Amino acid sequence: MKKALIYTIFLSTTALILLNRYTALYINNSIVHFIILYACALSLFFIIGRFMGKLKSLKSRIVTSLFVALSCFIKAFLTWGGDWKTQNILYQNINNPHKTIEFQMRGDRFSFGYKKRIVKRTKLFPAFDWTTDIDTAAINAKEWKKNQIYVNEMKFHSQNTVD
Repeated sequence: MKKALIYTIFLSTTALILLNRYTALYINNSIVHFIILYACALSLFFIIGRFMGKLKSLKSRIVTSLFVALSCFIKAFLTWGGDWKTQNILYQNINNPHKTIEFQMRGDRFSFGYKKRIVKRTKLFPAFDWTTDIDTAAINAKEWKKNQIYVNEMKFHSQNTVD
């Protein structure tokens, strides 16, 4: 049972990480993203330890878990660019309120300034979105309702508009 659970955790978390990296799936919560990364790496270490005949004692499993947590934290700190935060909801789909067109910004960690994008966002689950780039000049008015809702997830003091 333990063996099947570890393989299931490894396969599901690996699939989520690969989907997040190579498709339009976006994990919009950095804590959820870190937990998925940690579960993937830890389950991989436990699978390798099982094949090599190691990690039999509780002490070795705890040390391995702490080492993997520290490694994942360092990896996340050095490579994570920041979460995309919605500043304005520009349009909302008339038929599906979970589909929106949003202006988003992301603060870069090691450089000054912000990256900006306009995306079509479909909310799948609380921490998972499906985002695709969209040209706002080609929006079908029968499908989308113009909103201009100021969300300000970046918590700026003054109200910003889309450039």
